Amino acid sequence: MKDNNNTNIELLTDFAIDVSESANGLCVLIKHDYYSSDNENGKLLLDNLLDSLIIASDRVYLVIITDSAVKLLDTSEKLNQLMSTINTTLVCKDSLEFYGINMPAFPEDKVHIIPMTEIAEQIIESRPGLIIE
Repeated sequence: MKDNNNTNIELLTDFAIDVSESANGLCVLIKHDYYSSDNENGKLLLDNLLDSLIIASDRVYLVIITDSAVKLLDTSEKLNQLMSTINTTLVCKDSLEFYGINMPAFPEDKVHIIPMTEIAEQIIESRPGLIIE
């Protein structure tokens, strides 16, 4: 990849997803541990949204968890349920370290803990259809 100064920039990627699945499924990017606003209503809204995603999990091919959404790994049974029903989840390693979150046990082929540089590439490739902020 080249920037405007014609300098080569190497994208660091050891992980790749078959983005051909994206035509038939939804990529969901979860960025916060609440939805809309940081209050009790926002947490209830996110909880209800996760319920809907679990019901529609056969149409979700990828979940990406970044920023404060990693806190949900410690507190949300629904997020863990969603992650166990879909094929692939990407979790931001940098966010886990920043918030001091210990990742629950999941099969290595379903959940990948990767740095934000690699998540950014997957976001570009997958073009998330649902961004939860």
